[in-house]
Amino acid sequence: MVRGIVARIFPRLITALVVAGLATLAAIHLFFQAGEPPTPTIALMALQAGRTEGGPTELAESATPAPDPIIIQLTLDRSAPVLRYLEDAGLDPAEARNWANHFQEAANTGTMKEGHALVLYRDPETGDLRGLSYNLNTNIAIREHGLGAGVIRTSRDLIQYDIKRVGVAFQVDRSFRSAAQRNNLPEPVVYTLENTFSDRYHVDELPSGSVVKLIYQERVARDGSYQLVTGVEAAQIESDNRIMSAFAFRDEHGQPRLFDANGRELGQPQALRFPVKFNYISSGFTFHRYHPILHEYRPHLGVDLATKYGTPVQAIADGRVEYAGWCGELGRCVRLDHSQGMVSIYGHLSQITQGLARGESVSLGEVIGRVGSSGLSTGPHLHFAMEREGHYVNPLTQSIGVNHQVSPRMRTVFEQFKEHYLAMLSKLPDMGGHFHVGGARTSAAAQTAVVGQPGKRLASGQALRRRSRHHWHSWRTAF
Repeated sequence: MVRGIVARIFPRLITALVVAGLATLAAIHLFFQAGEPPTPTIALMALQAGRTEGGPTELAESATPAPDPIIIQLTLDRSAPVLRYLEDAGLDPAEARNWANHFQEAANTGTMKEGHALVLYRDPETGDLRGLSYNLNTNIAIREHGLGAGVIRTSRDLIQYDIKRVGVAFQVDRSFRSAAQRNNLPEPVVYTLENTFSDRYHVDELPSGSVVKLIYQERVARDGSYQLVTGVEAAQIESDNRIMSAFAFRDEHGQPRLFDANGRELGQPQALRFPVKFNYISSGFTFHRYHPILHEYRPHLGVDLATKYGTPVQAIADGRVEYAGWCGELGRCVRLDHSQGMVSIYGHLSQITQGLARGESVSLGEVIGRVGSSGLSTGPHLHFAMEREGHYVNPLTQSIGVNHQVSPRMRTVFEQFKEHYLAMLSKLPDMGGHFHVGGARTSAAAQTAVVGQPGKRLASGQALRRRSRHHWHSWRTAF
């Protein structure tokens, strides 16, 4: 009896144990496979488990994009409060005041100025103002965007520019200036050329038939609002079988200059009138002055520029350090050799710029020390003197300044740049017009230099030109 019962239960027991063993193995497998993507079967089960009933799924309607705004571009013909411009544009007083308040917070001014660019964006269906953009200056644009319900988002954004290289070629008929104006040559470029060749030739005296070729750079705003001349890269004038050339190149101090084909700097020598900002001249140049400390009459071979202790002292022109240290009665002093027999002297300094040593090159405007009262001095001032061929001269009546030569160690690089520019100039046709001659960043970009006339800001009102006022002849070539 018992044997029969066991015979019936045993197969079932075995089956149950096998099933339990398989389930345990499956659980262990799933435990160690955690994090892996589910199998298609498990994924299908999960999908079905999450399925909802109750009718067809409702699909979200796609948003219809707003129609493009009407764009109104203006160049302001007068300076006026932004509120007045907005009211003139048709905004009601409350709305105009809201936009104007946000504008003033971002721009720190409530006035829009004559000559600046203003763009209005209006809804084509309702006429409502969607946004505006105003060029605060040549670098910053104020932008406002209406978000609805009187909410306005305002930002100060950098105006994005592309740098382009422009080639110009024309023939002189009556005069250089008249030909330049007829060919829409920007005024800063005209000034630069007049100054560049002034020490050798007056370009306004060029004979009829002379050919002028040049390459300059301009920054063009991506929104088309501005074109700013940044400087001259190369120029060539051919007249009466004579060729005058100018090539922009950065010297060993990183200063951009224009050099001729032989590596000599062009243009009038540059120099500072005074080496320091001063309040008054306490003593002038004389051979007979009563010394306040020695109490005797003796020569005073310089001028004393009274100013505050510690005021920076600058080199009046490029040169080399002849001496930097203690100079007896002059206390701490610096002597700069400017070649051609000219030496400038700076005395009674409180300190000399660290690293300034004999033979070191200095550049125009470089700080060489600080005003003090060292040596025989009754108070802080700079003793400024000049020598010509070893003899003291009155610094108030002398002019100083030297033209650079490309240094020997930079000569090979300069020659490469010169050949690069000559190749570009040779491809300009002998006719009037402006030509885009490729991007400003070429293989020579590491040393690319642009030069403008000293003392003139190229990014000025004269340099700013509107696209609508000029028609450009487009001619591209591969450089």
